[in-house]
Amino acid sequence: MEPYRTQRRYVIAEQPLSARDYDVPVGWWGWNWEPPVPMSMAEIVQAGNMDARTAALCGMAVEAHGSLLIAAEQPHSGKTTTLTALLDYLPRATRRIFIRGGAETFDFLTQAEPRTTILLANELSSHLPVYLWGPKAVRVFSTLAKGYALGSTLHADSADEAVAQLTGELGVAPADLARVHLLVVMRIYGTSRGGHARRVVSIHRLGLRGSDVTQTPLVTHDPSEDTFAHDANAEIALLRELRGTDAAAAEAELARRTALLEDLLRRGTFDIPEVRAAIAADRGERAPILLRGDPVND
Repeated sequence: MEPYRTQRRYVIAEQPLSARDYDVPVGWWGWNWEPPVPMSMAEIVQAGNMDARTAALCGMAVEAHGSLLIAAEQPHSGKTTTLTALLDYLPRATRRIFIRGGAETFDFLTQAEPRTTILLANELSSHLPVYLWGPKAVRVFSTLAKGYALGSTLHADSADEAVAQLTGELGVAPADLARVHLLVVMRIYGTSRGGHARRVVSIHRLGLRGSDVTQTPLVTHDPSEDTFAHDANAEIALLRELRGTDAAAAEAELARRTALLEDLLRRGTFDIPEVRAAIAADRGERAPILLRGDPVND
């Protein structure tokens, strides 16, 4: 007989979820011994995790109701930290629905307008009951056809591995996964000084050809030079689709958003409230003083 601890099962209670319930994340950072250390997008760029253009590209996609998955094989690679920082690009009118993992009831389907709602799942895995996996994860992906956006993370070391895991092991329909606009892969490296460096190693735009999920490279990291290569044409094609602008306007806006982040770095603006306010002001809004369900404070 197997030891008792290997037979242990979590009991997940499903109860109706109200609109206010969905406003608040539960276990957003997982269950760790150490408290999380959220970072602003300016801090992430300063740390070298990605360059300013990559950050601007992801931010513009999220702002325009794009869906995003961030994958990394190792824990503490920066998946949730990066996703959380990117939420600062969401317009104030965007509704945030924090999915309840194994206890999800899908009550949000009658409570939220898909075209102005993003579904947020802290992780796609079966490691914890607050994470999302199995038939409920498959159903969440199916809601993208209704117009919802999705932001989540998962454990995978490459885009190929992430796609294979989601379509093969989990069973997400290729047509549903193809509605995810950006698949980001990150890795964590040991440094010569005994520290750690985190890097976005690739970003792909997902699509569908026949019954296969396609991957169009947008950003690739060169570890030997620690630089990021961009496929400008593919990036602009994505932004044109999401934002409904022509190529020249999309390129100009991406350059302007990149310059905004670079200016924050030059001025030494790194604190989350200040960076959040700058990003909001750039889109003509004021950042809320207190945001109900802010993952930074979860």
